Amino acid sequence: MTLVFHTPDQSEEVKPFEGFPLGIRQGSSSAVLFSDELSEVFLVTYLEAALLEGGSVYHVQVGGGFTPSTLRRIKEDISGFHFGKTYRLSSVVEALKTMEPGSSLVVSGFPLLRDRSTDGLLELLEIAGEKDVTLILTHTPIVLNELDLPGEFSSHYLLPELFDYLFVARMSSYRGHYRLNVSLLRAPADFVGNLGEHSIPVDSEIKALL
Repeated sequence: MTLVFHTPDQSEEVKPFEGFPLGIRQGSSSAVLFSDELSEVFLVTYLEAALLEGGSVYHVQVGGGFTPSTLRRIKEDISGFHFGKTYRLSSVVEALKTMEPGSSLVVSGFPLLRDRSTDGLLELLEIAGEKDVTLILTHTPIVLNELDLPGEFSSHYLLPELFDYLFVARMSSYRGHYRLNVSLLRAPADFVGNLGEHSIPVDSEIKALL
């Protein structure tokens, strides 16, 4: 592939809900780890609803608890949303080649893909970059080592340094009140001031999903 330089444009940003510590830029790549199923379903649902405002969203389910009916709880019109299942990275790569530029691809349970490899990940990122596709890979492991989050990303995402965003999300509750706790390990240079720990109240947002 030939290296092509271009003049960067101002990319649009999407926030899953008001109060989230930063926006996800169109055409960017994110690797996300969740400590529990509730945080996964909550954040993936709201993020995909926000992404739908800007174009088609393709959701590939490998593992996890997300279903299209969850999205309908917070967004009435989900035309432009496409759902599929696979257990092979090669199938995801082939599907990505047919997606329209500027769309979004969310892969839930990425580390569970059977033929996951460094070469396959590089191809996925390369094609997504060429097509300006917003790529979001997620996983909710049975056990998450909170004392070594960089090691967890290296284990599950092979080359985490290639992603624009790396963050961990957890849901906590106390006496009927919910907070989404986010550890932001990596972000584009414009957001370096947001790196670190964030705790966001989400009582109003989570009601529709419970």
